[in-house]
Amino acid sequence: MSSTNSEIDNLAADWAVKRDLGPLSAQEQAEFEAWLDADVRHLGAYGRAEAVLARLERLGRVGRDVEAEPERPVWTSRRTLLSAGAATAAAAAIGVAIFPKRVEQEGLFTEIGQVREIVLPDGSIVSMNTDTGISVQYTETARNITLIKGEALFEVAKNKDKPFVVSAGGTQVRAVGTAFTVSHLPERPVQVLVKEGIVELQRTDVPQAPPVRATANVRALVPSDAPIITTTMPEEKLARGLEWQHGRISLDDETLADAAIEFARYSEVRIVVDPAVSNKTVTGLFASSDPVGFAKTAATVLKLQTEVRGNEVRIFAE
Repeated sequence: MSSTNSEIDNLAADWAVKRDLGPLSAQEQAEFEAWLDADVRHLGAYGRAEAVLARLERLGRVGRDVEAEPERPVWTSRRTLLSAGAATAAAAAIGVAIFPKRVEQEGLFTEIGQVREIVLPDGSIVSMNTDTGISVQYTETARNITLIKGEALFEVAKNKDKPFVVSAGGTQVRAVGTAFTVSHLPERPVQVLVKEGIVELQRTDVPQAPPVRATANVRALVPSDAPIITTTMPEEKLARGLEWQHGRISLDDETLADAAIEFARYSEVRIVVDPAVSNKTVTGLFASSDPVGFAKTAATVLKLQTEVRGNEVRIFAE
């Protein structure tokens, strides 16, 4: 008799915890592989359980549970978090959505100001920034993602037999197991920030050109009319480029004009900068949902004035 989805989730949780606690024995490994092969639903369930467990551990949830109840075995603590449908509940509690089947047909989008995380069928995690759209197509030989617009961080589950390929604006970014962002924004070159591992970039409109490799802490820019440019970045600067995950915009000596464009991605409230002061620069971390607060802070630091009218805040000289 076929197992129910709940039963599969429970078994997936068991395997995720067993593998997290240490290497499987030869017999256990054979049983695990046989279980994965027994039903097409098993791989997806296992990937989701593993992804949620990793996310919980990253946030310190599992460690606190174990410390609070020392008499309770680690297995029990972790198993409870993931079993009996808890994977889905835990994912929701930490802002991770299990991959909805309709995404393969319709795509998935975030609204202006919204940040969302999705667990894909193989356990990879996509963090989508504001006003972003992706489509997903998994085949027997590849995991294909199209970044329709916007910006997303991809934390890729390792699978050497199925490359993970993100396509955006005439560029393909290929990875096996790594973490990287891809930005596809209007009037800007495609940008890739490599957080971990190695990716390969290929211009689809120049197939004869060799792929360009980028490693951790490297930024790659793909201009529409020039070769791919790679630049090594300090780790802390790359981390600032990911502050959008936490609802913040990082500005590093950016002009007020460019800052206004960046804030426009996150809010319907527009920052209008007087041309006379548009080249003045600002540095700092600012809440992406508060363009008015940013404008007033920048004006104070730069000794300028602000005026708020409806959905517009103007920055101008005294």
